[in-house]
Amino acid sequence: MVSGSVHRLLADLAGREVSADDVVTVDVARVMAHDGSGPVIAETLRRHGISSLAAADRAVFVFDHYYPPSSVREATLQSRARAFAAEYGIPVHAGEGIAHQLLPELGLVHPGTVVVGADSHTCTGGAFGALAIGLGATDVAAVLATGRLWLEVPPILRIRLTGQLRAPATGQDLALRVVEAVGTSGALGTALEFFGPAVAGLPIPDRMKLANHAVEMGAVCGLFGVDETCRRWLADRGADLTHCDRVAGTDDDGSWDVSIDLADVEPVVALPSRPDKVRLLSAIDRTPVDQVFIGSCAGGRLEDLHEAADVLRGHRVADGVRLLVGPASAEVLRQATADGTIGTLLEAGATLLPPGCGACLGRSGTLGDDDVCVSTQNRNFVGRSGSASARIFLGSPTTAAGAALDGNLGGGDR
Repeated sequence: MVSGSVHRLLADLAGREVSADDVVTVDVARVMAHDGSGPVIAETLRRHGISSLAAADRAVFVFDHYYPPSSVREATLQSRARAFAAEYGIPVHAGEGIAHQLLPELGLVHPGTVVVGADSHTCTGGAFGALAIGLGATDVAAVLATGRLWLEVPPILRIRLTGQLRAPATGQDLALRVVEAVGTSGALGTALEFFGPAVAGLPIPDRMKLANHAVEMGAVCGLFGVDETCRRWLADRGADLTHCDRVAGTDDDGSWDVSIDLADVEPVVALPSRPDKVRLLSAIDRTPVDQVFIGSCAGGRLEDLHEAADVLRGHRVADGVRLLVGPASAEVLRQATADGTIGTLLEAGATLLPPGCGACLGRSGTLGDDDVCVSTQNRNFVGRSGSASARIFLGSPTTAAGAALDGNLGGGDR
């Protein structure tokens, strides 16, 4: 029997019933690469003598990892990717933001379809009812050439959400709580499905946070069913809603693998160097902070900047703390500028970064030896954002902004 929205979607695309461990080949609706993976895809196809690309008209390149370039190597990679894209008529979005934020904004993620990207956080698209999967660059090259994806049907891991978040807890605290509950390998090879009575009250940015963290649990994807909130958000951006019925939602039939009551979620942080090493913020020993980063594909949306600004308004960051703000897209930057949020953050002492992956990758705001950083990003691995001896604590924009004000994390810093 087909079980779960992921299986129903794949069954519809494959034209037959499917179950876990079956192998299917399905059409792909969108193919994404960025300025790091695009050149690898181009070279892979060239090396194998492949010049006919079935999915060129479904592809998009986003320059977000190395934009603007800060080295000859980065500039050269972008030149190669741009030349390849021009040859095949693939649109390039440079400096417009992080792919996982930008594609939904542009209406390029469609419910009930398969989206692949040469970046692990492509799973963010699952917030919109798309089977959004991150692949290696060579695998994406094969999809680009054929327009299809070979896939082993994953088993389903169901996460039931009940209740309602209560301030000061935020969507990012919920995402970290889910990662803690599942573990960094607890969903290995599975498809996460988020469902339950709390979903209807979750705003789109919070759904994106949860889907974004699916890969941090080892999952292939993280899927939400399509409801009226999702439909309205996508319709406002011109997305194709033809196949919403494929992912109408997962029935709350009394079976699940993990259940979380949102009312029990409190402000938390993930300790270095694992995103599932989650502790209550109130239980953290007072720790001096060198840098705070509010941004990334996990924590750089307009709502995230609003949360930070609410904490920082009328105050200045502590002496010696670098506060970096990286909007997830140019559209987020425009909106945050128009409503005064950027002004508030700058007045508090923040440094504004270009929309993109920025400090998460350590390209800007590189962490030095023994630096301590509080960040809204999704990964705090050793050496992720600079020195291998630096320590990264993951938290919400509210938590991060509080640490910037106090100069310390924990120990009653809020």
